[in-house]
Amino acid sequence: MTSTSTARQLLVALDPGLRECGVAIFDLDSGELLAAGMPTNPERKARGLPAWSRMADGVAAFVSSLLEPLRAAGGAVSVTVASECPQVYTAGKSKGDPNDLIELAGVVGRVAGALGATSERSYLPREWKGTLDGDVMVERIKARLGERPHEHLRVQLPRAQDKHHNVWDAIGIGLHVVGRLAPRKVFPR
Repeated sequence: MTSTSTARQLLVALDPGLRECGVAIFDLDSGELLAAGMPTNPERKARGLPAWSRMADGVAAFVSSLLEPLRAAGGAVSVTVASECPQVYTAGKSKGDPNDLIELAGVVGRVAGALGATSERSYLPREWKGTLDGDVMVERIKARLGERPHEHLRVQLPRAQDKHHNVWDAIGIGLHVVGRLAPRKVFPR
């Protein structure tokens, strides 16, 4: 009998979206990136529960491609879901319809349920990336992956360049959770 203390602990980090989700899967014990990509929702115009469910199905299918071989080998797997928390900004800083944030929250809930998450975490954008410009943060994320070059091979970016940030943000959230994203302190000699 396998105890939960010996279960392989995986982290599924999400940059949630109703039409596509950035997803990054990490080994929580080693902090290693195992896979990253952007599943899409085939229901392009649906909203509410049907759209949340289809997006969760897409994420679950992406994650299952990694989980099923682990489970088939007889190993227990524990899944933690970490997501960027949808946040309402003041009118001057807000982009788009604030009601869309309800849709994102619904997607996160459905994904956590579909994956059978044993724990969940959420982070406001400022909590995991601070106040850095998005492009600067992507470069920091790439630099952290550069410390383990084989991890770059596990990143599947979408064809559309303007969607790459979804995958990089999911990886960034995961790196934050495993403690690999913090700024490096440089001390003068």
